[in-house]
Amino acid sequence: MLLRHASAEIDGFKQEDDHEKPLDEKGKVDCLNLSNWLKKSYLNFDLVITSNANRALQTSNLVFEPLNVLIRENSMLYLCSYQEIFKSIKSLDNNISNVVFVGHEPSMSETMREMVGNTRPDLGNVSKKPYMPCTMTFIHFNKTNWVEIEQGEGLLEAYVSPSILEKNHE
Repeated sequence: MLLRHASAEIDGFKQEDDHEKPLDEKGKVDCLNLSNWLKKSYLNFDLVITSNANRALQTSNLVFEPLNVLIRENSMLYLCSYQEIFKSIKSLDNNISNVVFVGHEPSMSETMREMVGNTRPDLGNVSKKPYMPCTMTFIHFNKTNWVEIEQGEGLLEAYVSPSILEKNHE
């Protein structure tokens, strides 16, 4: 799974402070909504690997701590490329079945586009949509060993964004 961090404060932050930006109030609410949705959906996760940027750490903690999921920081996920995430995926321990990478744009959308070869019919246009803050994609690989995963072999099974959760909540 791929999760872009939730929306962050921008006022008062310069480029050199980018790593320290905290979530804004909307981002915090979106995280809680996603966490509640994941809990109600009875989804299980073995591990969360998150960027060490403040906004990504806050997103990971707000979404996954209530679900009692192990969260591991990885500084490589801050401003990384698809290739770095792909390398991390291929190096996962085979005892891990469900992992979430929490990071930034454009690496989250780039990774989704590179990893997915097929989609559920109703998700065909997802790769053309912007990967908005606190959006999560669920990609399934029909493999038993992470090292065997190749580019374009994933099946996009779900796409969840704050706007989708708001519509479902109404």
